[in-house]
Parts: sequence; structure tokens; C-alpha cells
Amino acid sequence: MPGPTPTRAAEVGGAWHLVIHRAPREPSTERVAAWRRLKRLGALYIGPSTCLLPAALEPGAELEELSARLGAAGGRLLRLEVAAFTEAAERVVRECYNAERDAEYAELLERADALLAELEREGGRGKFTFAEVEENEADLAKLRRWLEGVRRRDLFHASGLEPVERRIAGAASELARFAERAAERESGGP
Repeated sequence: MPGPTPTRAAEVGGAWHLVIHRAPREPSTERVAAWRRLKRLGALYIGPSTCLLPAALEPGAELEELSARLGAAGGRLLRLEVAAFTEAAERVVRECYNAERDAEYAELLERADALLAELEREGGRGKFTFAEVEENEADLAKLRRWLEGVRRRDLFHASGLEPVERRIAGAASELARFAERAAERESGGP
């Protein structure tokens, strides 16, 4: 009896790159830099120094640059294209990929909640100042940039996106109210 029929990558959302990289153990700088860069690109680690990257993210140029950097440090990077998975394997890969995105969204929710708590804490202390507004605007901008990076990697529509978008929008609204109070207080308004 034949095994499962491979599903054409185009039918299930595109090909993947299998990336295997090696870097010198010491110093750990290049190994850690490679891991961070691949994670930012959307890598799904399936083993030590082995990951899958959706081809739809077009990581070619970044992988070439990373390969050159690892090569210069005495390591290497091997990239293989995966044109098809079985349907079951594709489902597992997508579930794992979405789980990673949802973990990132959960961290964003936690950070957005921390921003809301900071606004409440400082507001409760009556600390409506320009410095507080600037600090919290910087934190909100960082959250928005981080969300954009995760959203860019979220090819398979992980479930955590909408709650994060709502929470960050809520934090932006609270910050706008906080800034209004700070402006009123510092300018001698009502």
C-alpha cells in the first residue's frame, strides 16, 4: 500500500526552506546572532540548528547575508527548498508555526497590559507629565513595531492577532487621555 500522497506546495500555501546552520561554539556571538536573525525572519526550529522558513516570506537575501557572515566566522549555512509536504505534515508544520506566532502575540499582550498598568499607576499618583507621556509613547511605538514584525510573519492567521490589536488600540486610547490630562496640568488648563 503506498504512503501518503505529497501535497504540492502551491496548493497549501507555498514552499518552505529547510535551513541547517552551524557556527563556532565559542565565541557564541555568531551562533546567537544566527538564531535571532532566523527567528526574526519567521523560522520554525524543528531541531538543533535546523529550521523551516516559509518561502512566501522571501528570505533569500537575508539567508545569503547570514550564510556569508557564518562562513566568515568559520561556520556554514545550508538551504534546501521543500516543494511539498504530505497533508498531515503540512498541518503539523502550520500548527507549530501558528503556536509560535501565538506565543509572540501573548508576549505582546503582556507588554500592552504593562503599559496600561503604568498609565494607571502614574495617573493614580497624579504624575501627568510630559516626561511620562514621552516614555509611554516610546513604549507604544515599540509595541506597534513589534506587532508589525509578528504580523508580517503570521502567514497562516494565528488566533492571537485580534486580541493584541484591540489591546494595543486600547493602550493608545488610554495614552491619548493621559496626554490630554498632562497637557492640561502642565499648561494650567482646566
